[in-house]
Amino acid sequence: IMALSIQNIKKYTFYTSLRARVCRVWIPKLNGQTSSFNCLFADNMGNAIQGSAKGKDIQLFTTSIIEGDYYQISGFYTFENRYTNSVVAHEAVIDLKSDTKVARLNPLTPQVPRHYFNFIDFAHLLTKGKGSRTLTDVLGRLKAIQPLEQVLVRGQDITDKKEFIIENIRGDELRITLWGDVAKSFDDSVLHEHTNPIIVVFAGFRVTEFKGKPNLASTVASLWYLNPEIPEVLPYKHHYNQLSVEVYQLPASMNASERFTCKASIADYDLHRGWWYQSCPLCTKSLPDKGTIFRCIEHNEVTPVPWFKVDCIVTDGNDVATFLMVGKTAENFFGSSAHCYLYDKGFINCIPPPMIEKLNKDKIFQLRFGAFRSVVNRCDIIVTNVFDDIVTVEAPPLPDEPELHIIDVPLNNQASSSSSKVASPLDPTTPTPVPPSKTNANFSQQLQISAIAVVADPQAGFTPLDRDTSTIAEANDPPSKRQRPFKQHRD
Repeated sequence: IMALSIQNIKKYTFYTSLRARVCRVWIPKLNGQTSSFNCLFADNMGNAIQGSAKGKDIQLFTTSIIEGDYYQISGFYTFENRYTNSVVAHEAVIDLKSDTKVARLNPLTPQVPRHYFNFIDFAHLLTKGKGSRTLTDVLGRLKAIQPLEQVLVRGQDITDKKEFIIENIRGDELRITLWGDVAKSFDDSVLHEHTNPIIVVFAGFRVTEFKGKPNLASTVASLWYLNPEIPEVLPYKHHYNQLSVEVYQLPASMNASERFTCKASIADYDLHRGWWYQSCPLCTKSLPDKGTIFRCIEHNEVTPVPWFKVDCIVTDGNDVATFLMVGKTAENFFGSSAHCYLYDKGFINCIPPPMIEKLNKDKIFQLRFGAFRSVVNRCDIIVTNVFDDIVTVEAPPLPDEPELHIIDVPLNNQASSSSSKVASPLDPTTPTPVPPSKTNANFSQQLQISAIAVVADPQAGFTPLDRDTSTIAEANDPPSKRQRPFKQHRD
């Protein structure tokens, strides 16, 4: 008989001894760095409590506590369970310190189950699991698996991702996504040690929602067990042993670095989920609204910040698609932050006018593919940048090059007579105008000028040409008719 029941343990209390079985052990890892040692103690009354040790004591408890064994924990304190990623709904957590005594025991009587899970049926995930501080455990047949890949998250971070699809006996599917270090820790080779059907338990996951369907995302406390020896597996084995089933491979997502452009205009906005959401100021993840308290799954209690998330219905004139515009990209496009439009300008219950002004204007959208959604069999199309459309104006076609002819232009009699008056640059000789050529009537003035330039004596002085009018300026034109440079007025 255990000296202390887990159910009776309270927060902020000292206890002398607890006998229990360790049903689960996990060491959270972020960017390759471990932060703490955690385990789940269970008793034969069906109760469980989490134990946690700080990073400096990880090695101590890794060697002294083995998952599946029985232990007596002596001389420990408890603290309040404020973990965002809490694996069990208990108000207290056992504080494992370097001076806490841990002694291994022989199996207790009555025996404590090897595993402790709190399963939620697929049909109740959104009602019971979503928004809960206690993480979710699910059970199902492994139907499909995606290879480890790197994807772009929130338009800026490259992270590892691995996806699974499991199904229950009713044939309902559920998508499971592992992220970061958790995704890299899954060893595909263990699948070859099991024969189909493979019944898998995913424990310690966060419930998310997409298009009205539940999805499970990994946390730092996520673990998985293949074909565990628990009573809940027996109906699955019996059901699927009569069927021919395989584990399929999911297609890889689009390359996170791929970009493509599209010329289109925003026809409207799909506002079924609004145009902004409450985000964590540190990681921009969505925060569930719990009244006055907002908890990030990674950063606990935070002060939320409004963040753009707009579904844009766009068209190129031939077809229609939905582009997702989020965060800084939307801020740059709409001219200000969501916080400014909401609280500074008061557009709480309506669309900000700058968003409406962007409708029906051609833009160049730079896009990338988001995560593949098996439910709708497509990827999100995410806007990474928007540019103004460059309107190209075609230059008018140049006229055909006119054919030049050498024309004998008779000079003024004054220039050819035997008069004693000598022509000088100060007394220019004016040539006789030449009638336009009939074959090039459209360019008569240009030909007239060209002909004069060709046949005139270079030594003779000619009145300069007025290039704006393409005619010869008369020597006696008043000054007001001559082209003068514009004066630059300065203040």
